[in-house]
Amino acid sequence: MAGLLLLEDETGKAFTVEVIERDPALAEAMIHASSGGFTPKIAKGLARHTHIVYLIVDVNDVSDIAAARRAANAILNAGGLGVMVETAGVAYSKDEWQESKEEDLALDYSLLTAITEEEDAYVSWGMKAFGHADVAVPATLEIEDAIHVVHSFNFHLISGGSMFGDGDSFTFEDGKTFTVEMGEDERTSIDNLLHNPFGLIYLVPQVAAE
Repeated sequence: MAGLLLLEDETGKAFTVEVIERDPALAEAMIHASSGGFTPKIAKGLARHTHIVYLIVDVNDVSDIAAARRAANAILNAGGLGVMVETAGVAYSKDEWQESKEEDLALDYSLLTAITEEEDAYVSWGMKAFGHADVAVPATLEIEDAIHVVHSFNFHLISGGSMFGDGDSFTFEDGKTFTVEMGEDERTSIDNLLHNPFGLIYLVPQVAAE
């Protein structure tokens, strides 16, 4: 069932809804993409699901993201068990997704993005939801530092901070400076929902001269 329209009365924002038949592989995929929020009872419900509802969002600004989260809440309240954010490869149970009803940009960011450790870098996923490139930092960084750098840089961008070009520098409050290298997102094929058309930014640590 395709081409349905979900309309938010208060704002007039509209979302495309597609309903498809069950996918036997969905439960395993969502559990794998979660951080442990699916209890055995919920996991059993996922395995028995009868339909999948796709919420397709055209994002122009952060207000559209907040509206999309409200739309997902409405679908969950109608009987949904969880949310899979296809653009970031992460999944949440209904309770996790609805843990906070506050409209907060930091919360939206935490729900719609993810960081993974790859062979030679820590990289973010999902920033295309905010209209920005994803970010990568060298795997030589300590994991806590890498996560801090990626989250801080991403949030700087989505909260209206200054934009950067290739070769620019970004300095943190602790004085650590990184060189911005703009690149294409070649981690997946272009037709993959994880692909970021805005590219991939490499943050290269600057080493102080002795």
